[in-house]
Amino acid sequence: MTTSQSEPSKKFVKIQSEKIFLIGSILTSFGILLVTVGGSWDITNHLLSKPETFFSPPHALMYCGVAISLIGTVVSFIGWKNLQKFSDSYFFPLKIKLIGISLLVGAGPFDFIWHSNFGLDGLLSPPHLTLIMGMFLCSIGGMIGIARHLKINNYKNSLSLFLIVLGVIPVWLSCSGIISSLSLPFSNTDYFQLNPEPHVAFVVATLAYPMLISMSMFLVYRLSHEKFGMMSILGGLFLLIYSTTAIVPNFAIFDSIQFYSLNLIPFVISDVILLFYKSRKSMIFVGGLLGSVFYMVYYPYVMYTFNEVLLGRLVSPSLIYFVYFELIDDVMMITLIPSVIMGILAVFLSKKFSRGILMND
Repeated sequence: MTTSQSEPSKKFVKIQSEKIFLIGSILTSFGILLVTVGGSWDITNHLLSKPETFFSPPHALMYCGVAISLIGTVVSFIGWKNLQKFSDSYFFPLKIKLIGISLLVGAGPFDFIWHSNFGLDGLLSPPHLTLIMGMFLCSIGGMIGIARHLKINNYKNSLSLFLIVLGVIPVWLSCSGIISSLSLPFSNTDYFQLNPEPHVAFVVATLAYPMLISMSMFLVYRLSHEKFGMMSILGGLFLLIYSTTAIVPNFAIFDSIQFYSLNLIPFVISDVILLFYKSRKSMIFVGGLLGSVFYMVYYPYVMYTFNEVLLGRLVSPSLIYFVYFELIDDVMMITLIPSVIMGILAVFLSKKFSRGILMND
């Protein structure tokens, strides 16, 4: 009698612990989403030379996100304490979250000390690098935690699909922050000259951005069991966040939002193609298409990277639009082939990564 009662009790504990872990993963991903939004907004403020202090609104949003991510990691740990008796599937995402949140929490006082001593800081400043790496690791942990929970419990409803998007978008945004830090010339200050070498930055942007776009799109596609519309939703959300933090605050380029919104077209086209044709050739074509549009998707900041090598001008915020289009023909001619190749490569890598995330053989 005791045995028959203990089995349902164990099952109940397992189910409840998995739910707790899922809630923790959702909070972690949502927190990092806020951090990335605040980070993009902070870059715009730097570009517009707005007064910079530790207590600026973008920083407030960022560290609000850090607090939510910290709570999410703690909740995940509580759920995992009971789950470890049943399965080790959740230990890996928890471990990544713990490392990431340690970096995030440490970045706060580090950033305060840095601002107090050096004022304005650049993208490649030590506190910003600490913050960005913490963001990336936490977002990876949140995404894996969400995806594994949905896979183990065989969830395929609309809510689960939304959670997949919530898991992937912070990964895309935080990884974009890493690439931007390594390619944008926004790291020189009065105290430190940390701008990346222009030609190295050129190569980093040309190869990394296309792979990231294609990888993010195919991850959400594969993790959602190849559901139609997931690429469009993820891409639309990215464009919405990027436009509101990078374009809207700059009144000189505010009118270019209509141009930027056209980037939704290749995402929708990719969705439609994979709805009717799920062959290897169609996936390769979609991967190349997604990689090829990186210069448009990362408007306006990506212009600064290519300007360093192709024009070498000092570009004020009011001239971004004009210089961007002055460069577009040369940039597309130089980067089209490598960007398509990197987009295609991401198709195959995303298959391997999604299998690892979902623990498929």
